[in-house]
Amino acid sequence: MLFAVESATDPVVPALKQLAGELGCRTQIVVAGIARDRGQKIHNQLAAVARTNADDHILAFMDADANPGPKWLHALVHPLTYGPWVGATTGYRFYVPDQPHPANALLCVANAGVAVLFGPFRRTFAWGGSMAIRREDFFGYGVNDAWQHALSDDYCLTWCVKKQARKQIHFVPQCMVASECHHTWRSLFDFAVRQYRITRICSPGAYLAAVLGPLLYLGAMIVLPVAAVLAAAGGAWFWWLFLAGEIALYGATILRGLFLLRVGKRLLPAQWPTISRRWAWFTIYYPAVQAFNLTAVAVAGVGRRINWRGITYTMVSRTETHVDSFWPDQSVLTQCQPGPGL
Repeated sequence: MLFAVESATDPVVPALKQLAGELGCRTQIVVAGIARDRGQKIHNQLAAVARTNADDHILAFMDADANPGPKWLHALVHPLTYGPWVGATTGYRFYVPDQPHPANALLCVANAGVAVLFGPFRRTFAWGGSMAIRREDFFGYGVNDAWQHALSDDYCLTWCVKKQARKQIHFVPQCMVASECHHTWRSLFDFAVRQYRITRICSPGAYLAAVLGPLLYLGAMIVLPVAAVLAAAGGAWFWWLFLAGEIALYGATILRGLFLLRVGKRLLPAQWPTISRRWAWFTIYYPAVQAFNLTAVAVAGVGRRINWRGITYTMVSRTETHVDSFWPDQSVLTQCQPGPGL
């Protein structure tokens, strides 16, 4: 087991040393150093991969702030034995709004909406915080080469796997991991813009879907009641059809929210009490979530500069990144303690 960090003075190192002692298995802390021409996360991952050898058949990646279940690793790796058509496996995150600030509840709902998109192989993409790939495929598919100057590890891995003939990414629901969120409105907006901007550059199709979703939803929510009022004022008998459409749309919104809550309860029973307290954001306040999404998507539609944990990057393309400035955000690093499920 390899723990990759940027520096030996990283605040998480003492916790990793303690955890390594408790695990009692072969562990190693890899100090990657500062990235000069790629994302710091990918830089750390490549340093860890370089410590592996041909006897290490599978590479499994997990983010430091993920809280996996006790059988996470087995569940993530096992589908790779189904056959050569499984090019990689992935889980996903479910943000747990353990802080009272409403920004965390909004993030929980918005992210859960992405989680339900996983499933059929055609649209499943890898998520870097919980993914696995055969080591020979990591090099054979060109992931190692694509990562050399990239910022997004998962978009690059997804692209490399899907361009192979008859290779698919397998989603493992049991590998849905809990991630605590500690946001204010400002930090949440910065996070959302960064995620959408990376998506726009790495996967234009997914970005277009992110634009159209809230745009169509909010457009319908506004147009239908306005049309009902105008039709009623004009004496048209069919005004109630617009009103019925509005009620049906809002009803579907509530049902969707209840479904997402059920997903959270099923996959993350330990975090369910915390998630369930934000039920109103999943149902009643969902239009506000979409309004936030649309604003963040619109801002992300311009520019290529990304600020990630104190480091400023310019994304030229999916596989090319420039490091503009480096100033580590220690306040963020101290929040990334390893999850207890390791």
